[in-house]
Amino acid sequence: MNKFTISMLFVGAIALCGVAMSPLTATADDDEGGGKCFRTKFETKLGADSCAKGGQGEAKKAFKAWTAEAKKTDATLSCKSCHTKMGPEFPLTADGLEKYKKLGGK
Repeated sequence: MNKFTISMLFVGAIALCGVAMSPLTATADDDEGGGKCFRTKFETKLGADSCAKGGQGEAKKAFKAWTAEAKKTDATLSCKSCHTKMGPEFPLTADGLEKYKKLGGK
């Protein structure tokens, strides 16, 4: 083997380790599986229904889909428009619920 081949094998091995380790370094925001919802009292039907259906992962999917649809009305909308932190409790901004309802959320 020449030096180039050995170098490529080394680079490939490092890349493979990075891929294998990536689930271990995922953040709470990356975790679509989620587990059970942190909240027990819901002020939105979407939150209550999606948490009952599949926990926090389902709620995140539902709210991401809602946000994508609501962006048709407000292109600046993002998760941070209504939440102060992404996970694990997803606390709302002072006007987060109001924004949600104003954009048609129930």
